[in-house]
Amino acid sequence: FAMFIFNQSWTMAVLMGVGAIFFFVVNIIMRQETMLYVPLVAPGMQLPSDNPEGMKSPADKKMPYEDVFMQTSDGLRIHGWFMPAGDETSTKRSCTLLFCHANAGNIGLRIPNFDAVVKTLKVNVFAIDYRGYGHSEGTPTEDGLIEDALTAWRWLKKSAQDGRFDANKIFVFGRSLGGAVAIALAAALEKSYEGPLPRGLILENTFTSISAVVDAMFPLLAFEGLKKRFLRLSWASLDRVRDLEVPLLFLTGEKDELIPPAHSRALLEKAELSRLTRNIVFQDGHHNDTWEKGGEKYWAVQKEFIKECLRSEPKGNMSSTALANLSKQADNDDGWETVDCPTKDDE
Repeated sequence: FAMFIFNQSWTMAVLMGVGAIFFFVVNIIMRQETMLYVPLVAPGMQLPSDNPEGMKSPADKKMPYEDVFMQTSDGLRIHGWFMPAGDETSTKRSCTLLFCHANAGNIGLRIPNFDAVVKTLKVNVFAIDYRGYGHSEGTPTEDGLIEDALTAWRWLKKSAQDGRFDANKIFVFGRSLGGAVAIALAAALEKSYEGPLPRGLILENTFTSISAVVDAMFPLLAFEGLKKRFLRLSWASLDRVRDLEVPLLFLTGEKDELIPPAHSRALLEKAELSRLTRNIVFQDGHHNDTWEKGGEKYWAVQKEFIKECLRSEPKGNMSSTALANLSKQADNDDGWETVDCPTKDDE
């Protein structure tokens, strides 16, 4: 009788364990979008004005700024802050940094970071909230966030044409998910026929793909068949980075508890077409605090990277990838007119 009770208990324990695993897996599959895109880090913190003191507005740090509202190509209104490096003269001669933030919370939570960037790197900063975050309308998706970044780039391009700053001195910074957004933005710009291109990308603690992140964070789901059937998220940065020609600086926290440092190394290895690549490791850096734990080295490597990029000639209106695509399309389309296109040497 005792053995029967033991067997029943063991069977029940196994069934409960299997049930718990099944519930865990189903819950992740059902909630994957809301796990990646987290506009609210706490109830009631949708807008920057809802944030704790010091994170409501750049004015909290006595930073001059401009509220910018833009219209995306799919009809949404998104919001950003333009924070100049100084007066009008300083703004014109300084580099400009498009800041693509991580997955959780609105841009207000990064105000201390923005303040440090402007004061230390002496650059203009343009930070946007993706759709669904902060004051920006809509619901976050991969295509949607890429469109948001392109919309921000168009605003920067127009502002440069208006003489506010130099179009050939615009860099893109991306942290975590923002790094995937930055890579996708650069890939879209290099495939298009319009310039200017980013002078360089600065990518902090970003990942190769969501599939690889799942492998690291949820080993129970690390089966290709399962992921192919149920994983709706992609962000395939490893595929996109292999075609990028823009300079790339990777800032990697060795103690990153979310994204293994190997992701940055893998991206670096695949970026064979990039004109300049660097991967700088910060031994005490975690996922979200590398910019704080990195000390003077964190800022020094960015300053040097920016200088290196500026010493080289800026790319023209068409990357070699875009030129190749254009030539291929011309070969297959009798309706194309013959045009004089710049070659790689001309750019």
